[in-house]
Amino acid sequence: MLSDHFKENAMLKWWVAPFSGLVLAALPADRAVLAGPAEDCARIAASPFEAGYESHPQRIIDLQRAIAVCEAAHSAAPGDGAIVAWLGRAYLEAFNDRAAVASLQKAAAANHAIGTALYAIFLLDSRHLEADPSRAVSMLRPLAEAGLAPAQHGLGRAYDFGYGVGPDPQRAAKYYGLAADQGYSRAQAALSSLYELGLGIEQDHGQALRWARKAASQNDPYGIWQLAWLYENGLGTEPDRVEATRLYQRGADLGDPLALNQLGHIYAEGMGTNIDEVRAITLFSRAAAAGEPLAIANLGQMYLLGKGVAVDPEYAAELLLKAAELGEPTAMVSLGHLHAIGEGVSLDYAEALRWTRKAADLGEPLAWNNLGNHYEKGLGVPRDLALARQWYQRALDAGIELARRGLEDVTILENTSR
Repeated sequence: MLSDHFKENAMLKWWVAPFSGLVLAALPADRAVLAGPAEDCARIAASPFEAGYESHPQRIIDLQRAIAVCEAAHSAAPGDGAIVAWLGRAYLEAFNDRAAVASLQKAAAANHAIGTALYAIFLLDSRHLEADPSRAVSMLRPLAEAGLAPAQHGLGRAYDFGYGVGPDPQRAAKYYGLAADQGYSRAQAALSSLYELGLGIEQDHGQALRWARKAASQNDPYGIWQLAWLYENGLGTEPDRVEATRLYQRGADLGDPLALNQLGHIYAEGMGTNIDEVRAITLFSRAAAAGEPLAIANLGQMYLLGKGVAVDPEYAAELLLKAAELGEPTAMVSLGHLHAIGEGVSLDYAEALRWTRKAADLGEPLAWNNLGNHYEKGLGVPRDLALARQWYQRALDAGIELARRGLEDVTILENTSR
């Protein structure tokens, strides 16, 4: 599942060259008492936001056991919507999104409220199935209005990112807040991010820190990541890279792909620690295996630069293409650059321009610089020094110092052409 702002908008990027008739009750009236495998599955994996299970922790304590027990229960009762909802929850917490989608889709078809809410969040925007944000919002809204915290979080997410509705930061903050006040850790983490960025709510790093701590205290990996980010950047607290690294490690221990990627970045760059490229490769590989696009891109950069591994531009290009196709703009920039110089891929200015433009359209500043280079030199496009200057200036304004040299070169070309 895609993360919130703290995952989607605040990520460190480096080396860049988830019906009507739904009910909130956990069980139908004629199944008030569970027995056998179903009871075992409920005991370990039911959500605290279901009637009858309020004392359960939000984070499943023993994920592997929960998955095994609920898989056995599902085999014994394949048509039981509650069981597949609980199984989907367990897969979700284990970061097995593909398996989670398959289970939660069955739970939604059986009108299980928690399963429906979690499945609808995938439908908002997910690389694991064809997104249908309008349908997702129609599934989430009645559950959110009935007070179901996971659905309130999902509807907040829809308004936050404009999935199926017009972007509305104030409504996003409202629904995140409703879920956060019920103790829903994912919404607490998202609300922290809104306070951090001042989106739909007055910017307040102290409140961002408070809500991140609430989410992290429930062992929520997204809350842990957000809290680490705040410590790393000194937002609401003094900068503390040691504490940030400890928190990223805690998230990585839970299997969070982004935390694994961030740790890889820390060890690859030696940020507050000794450079350990072999460890970085291991961390990037684990995150990439879980499907994290940024980790796939970073792993590609390791192979491209020969950091911790032998240089392998062809394999690097394969990894960068995979990440680019998953929508990672940094990979698009790198892939465009490789096509522009013919390293690991064919020399193809048209393909270089295509990937560079995709990244530029996603707001990647280095892509703006590279577009300046295309127009300056006429690579895949007619030379246009005015457009080159515009793109270089945009990149420089965004902090890409490399663009300064591009602007100087354009000035020289303009003067010599007079």
